[in-house]
Formats: sequence, structure tokens, C-alpha cells
Amino acid sequence: MKILLTIFGCLVAAAVGGLVFIYSGVYDVSATTPDNPIVAWAVHKASDRSVGARLSAIKVPAGLDQPATIAAGAHLFSQNCSVCHGGPGLERTAIAQGLNPQPPDLFRATRVPAADENFQFIKYGVKMTAMPGFGPSQTDEQIWSLVAFLGVAPGMTAPDYSSKSGAKVTESAPSAPAGG
Repeated sequence: MKILLTIFGCLVAAAVGGLVFIYSGVYDVSATTPDNPIVAWAVHKASDRSVGARLSAIKVPAGLDQPATIAAGAHLFSQNCSVCHGGPGLERTAIAQGLNPQPPDLFRATRVPAADENFQFIKYGVKMTAMPGFGPSQTDEQIWSLVAFLGVAPGMTAPDYSSKSGAKVTESAPSAPAGG
């Protein structure tokens, strides 16, 4: 009985301590202030595990290598995603510069995109990252076209991006956000 009371007392103390921390306002949630490394690790680990636990339910359709599908995805990317993620030959927007964490560079040559993971991120978004879920505003077919485009995005040049997306680019502009 003494052990149970001790455990219960510790749980109550932890709950009260957590509430004091939350209500104190001591933790800075400003987007311009980097996260504490422990908080960043916990959030990223929870995100990685959460996404991984849901991937088995996603069935990648055939045809993501079709030029028409890729072109449709490039157009959607240019219209909806480049404001944050940028693109080859695009200047970083003021919105992208103020995001924390920085959006990943989807055009990084060494990036190896996973279709099921990209679908999860695009359809459902990611909490506390500014990545919205496009499921309410885009069909699965549209989301898969974005996935198809992201499959060919790594290493893409500015002229390639322009021809696929229709976006006006500048060769001298940085290709994407600072995020990895």
C-alpha cells in the first residue's frame, strides 16, 4: 500500500508540475526562436514514429511515372507548395523565411523521396510545422500527382522546374529553403 501511495503521489506531483509549467508561460513558442534541443528531438521523434505507424495503410498507385501525372503535380506544387518549399530558380518568400522549423528542401539532389510518406505528409499535414493537410482541399488523385512530381524533384534544375510547373524562375536565385 505504501508503494502505491508513493507512485500515486509522484504522478500527482508530475501532473501539478506539468500544469505549473504550462500555465507559467516560461516556454517560448515564438516561431523565430529555435526549439530547445530536447523538445526538438521529442517532437521529431514523435512525428517520425507517428508517420511510420500509418504508412502501411497507404497503397501507392501505379502510373506515378507518367509525364501527364508529373506535370499536373508540378503545376499544383507551383500553385500551393512553392511559397514555403521554394523551387529551383525561385527566391525564398518572406513566409518561408519566417517558418520554424524550416521546410525541407524537396529539390536537394541527395533526397530520396518515398511515395507513401509524401502522400501522408501532403494529405494529412504535420502538426507544429506549418505543413497543412491538403486532404480537405485536394482529391487523392491530385495529391498523388504531387507525389509523382516530388519523385522527380531531387536535383531538378531551374529550367526543368519552369518547363514542368510553368513557374517563372531566375537561374541565379537560391533553389530552396534553408531546411534539410
